[in-house]
This record gives sequence, C-alpha cells and structure tokens, in this order.
Amino acid sequence: MENPEWSPPPPPDDGSIFSSGTLEYYAAEIRKGATKSLIFGLLSIFCCPPIFAYFGYTTAQEVITNIEIYQVEENKKGLAQAGKVLSIVGIVLWVIGLIIRFGFSQVR
Repeated sequence: MENPEWSPPPPPDDGSIFSSGTLEYYAAEIRKGATKSLIFGLLSIFCCPPIFAYFGYTTAQEVITNIEIYQVEENKKGLAQAGKVLSIVGIVLWVIGLIIRFGFSQVR
C-alpha cells in the first residue's frame, strides 16, 4: 500500500545536486589528494621515478576530476596540476638518464 501523501525531499538550497555532507567529504579528499600529488611529483624527480610519477599523476588526475565534478576546493587545482607536471618531469628526467647511462656504456 502506497502512501499518497509522500513526496521526495527538496533539493539542496545552494543549487548543487549534491548534499552538503557529500561536498564536505570531497572537499577534504581534494585537499589531501592535491598535497599527495605534489609530494609524489617531487619524489618522482629525486627517487624511484616510475612508481612515484605514476602515483603523482593518477592522484592529480583524480583530484582535478573531483574538482570539476563537485566544484569545491577549486583553489587546489593548481596544486594538483603542479603535481601532475612534476610527475611528467620526473619520468622525462628518468628516461634521459637511462638513455645517457646505456648510451655511454655502449661507447666504451
């Protein structure tokens, strides 16, 4: 038996399709993820580039996607992009180092 008086709850007041709890959760995740992507990007330059660059790049991409979807913490987008760029730089430097190392070892 259905209740004819039931109606769905009203949408949030701020015009967002997400509840305030959801927005707060993703805002916290974005803040943590942006910082992690920057740290992983920096680590990819100095040690173990393939692993840290992968983590830095994927974390930054996830943060940027969440910022675009939930439209919170948009000021952290630059931090995530910096982590993404540093991850790419780490891989490029690693590949250049491999080319130099194996290129010069063949010359001798």
